[in-house]
Amino acid sequence: MKVFVHVKEKTIMVQCGPGNQRIKWLGDVGVARYDSSNGLELGNPKGIRLEDGTRLDMTSQVQTVLPDESHVWVILRGKGQHFGGA
Repeated sequence: MKVFVHVKEKTIMVQCGPGNQRIKWLGDVGVARYDSSNGLELGNPKGIRLEDGTRLDMTSQVQTVLPDESHVWVILRGKGQHFGGA
């Protein structure tokens, strides 16, 4: 399974295998791949949301809440702001 993670202006394709990882993991991977200093520039993701603004439970397994080839957006800095999409 793969998921497209939007971090600021970039879209990062993340291979998830069967999708057993947590939603938080998607945010961590997206930030690490966006930021050449492995997240030190952007900090930890504060949340993950769908295009319609629905926030996902960070402890849920990827495969239980997202279909293959989904798009998600990373929320940074705890301000409720999103980056990289509608």
